[in-house]
Amino acid sequence: MVRNLLTECGVSKYFWPEVINWSVHILNRSLTFFVKNMTPEEAWSGRKPTVDHFRIFGCIAYAHIPDKKRSKLDDKGEKCIFLGVSDQSKAYKLYNHITKKIILLVVMLFSMKKDFGKIT
Repeated sequence: MVRNLLTECGVSKYFWPEVINWSVHILNRSLTFFVKNMTPEEAWSGRKPTVDHFRIFGCIAYAHIPDKKRSKLDDKGEKCIFLGVSDQSKAYKLYNHITKKIILLVVMLFSMKKDFGKIT
């Protein structure tokens, strides 16, 4: 699953830890043969997990730029790449390819398109 995500999304091998985290997150919320009629997450926590936050790994996400950090004619969002969800909070992990930083945000817009090409 990890190799397929890396190849399909066109991200470099540098992001393999993020791909593994997202893969485990998905697998823990998916039905398996080992636990009957429930997901591993449900068996562990006792409650049904939500999957409404699932997005396509590597899809485009637009991170909001606060009013204080932009002028009137600047863009209101920065184009980033979706890397998964934070294990510390209910935030999404995004990679800003311009600043080369991973950021955590709670609210942003998603586009399921992948027009970044190869990201290193």
